[in-house]
Amino acid sequence: TTTTATASAESEEPSDKYFAVIHARVHTVTGPVLEDATVLCKNGRIEAIGADVRLPDDCEVLDARGMNVYPGLVAAGSSGIFGGGDPRDSTNLFGLNMTLGLAAGITTALAGNDVGKLTYGTTEGMLLRRNAFVNLRYDAGRPLDKAQLRADLQRVRDYLRDVRRYEIDKQRDEDAKPPEKDWLKGKYENYRKLLAGEAVAIAAANRAAELLDYADLSERFGFHLVLRGAVEGWTVADRLGRAGIDAIVTPRATVPPDERTARPTGSTIENAAKLREHGVTVAVVPGSTGIALWGLAGRDLFHLNMEAAFAVRGGMSNDDAIRAITIDAARILGVDDQVGSLEVGKDADMLVCDGDLLHFMTQVHYTIVNGVVAYDKSNESLFAHIRPEGEPAPVQFDDIWPRRLEWRD
Repeated sequence: TTTTATASAESEEPSDKYFAVIHARVHTVTGPVLEDATVLCKNGRIEAIGADVRLPDDCEVLDARGMNVYPGLVAAGSSGIFGGGDPRDSTNLFGLNMTLGLAAGITTALAGNDVGKLTYGTTEGMLLRRNAFVNLRYDAGRPLDKAQLRADLQRVRDYLRDVRRYEIDKQRDEDAKPPEKDWLKGKYENYRKLLAGEAVAIAAANRAAELLDYADLSERFGFHLVLRGAVEGWTVADRLGRAGIDAIVTPRATVPPDERTARPTGSTIENAAKLREHGVTVAVVPGSTGIALWGLAGRDLFHLNMEAAFAVRGGMSNDDAIRAITIDAARILGVDDQVGSLEVGKDADMLVCDGDLLHFMTQVHYTIVNGVVAYDKSNESLFAHIRPEGEPAPVQFDDIWPRRLEWRD
């Protein structure tokens, strides 16, 4: 028997949870940089941003005076953060890898073919998107497979055309028969989603000839394509831009030029900048996307934001480089309506750091996921000893080699 008091308690709606970061320099990414601003979150989403935001009485407050706030970083490729299969069933929610990712300011990552959030200690709100892409292979060294893929796509395109014709015919003829679709399963169903605009294709390609083949294929059949790698994309950037292709690149990828050819080949640190200049939406990932004390997350020069900084070295603007690890990466993953920028209505995912995000001395002090502090540098043993007061000014080195950091006690 349920008592009246119990019934009353069960009928009560859970109270709203407010969280705010105050007195921060807020980099919205899609809008202006706001000085001495507040980001107010309600139930895991951004409620308001500005200098004169009024806080509720029961609001949890994080004073970020003198610090910078950016959207949580979006890694367009990762391994080691989430488990296999459904990440909600296989991820170590309290593991070191999760903490390392959050210490890097990463709040969203592509793992396998799923897009998930680094929700430390809980699976609530973890999974953003399952089966984000349809994987394609269209390799020059496999001509029979290339021909089969074109034939399969053509078969699906003919089916979709027959469906449209049937929709017209049945308005005039009640006995009109729909096209046969028992075969439309497995790879064919994936191709149907591609051609119907319900899914996005992804493929790994680096050489210019391969990139052009993929551009021709996507334009011929009218589907959206993301290229992973695209090392020689800079040589055909205009063509990729016209085809509406997106790219996930590593600015520091090193491939020597082919001296047997007269055309430009190999890699360049300018790749990301040139692709962006020609209208290609670019996401940046480091050469190693594993979670460890190196690679995607870890305090060395293979960090995610450091790879974006090297894109700047190659000619990309600071703003575009930050976009490549936030909103543009989110767009490529198909989750930009939820994450990637600081906007009212979006998920309250952000990082608080003590300097410019692209500076190698900058440390992430807090990472917030869904309006909850998922990482606090001072409470973790990983980096708590590094500039514990959060002094934003970088250590000044002299010209003596080897240089040594002067850690503060």
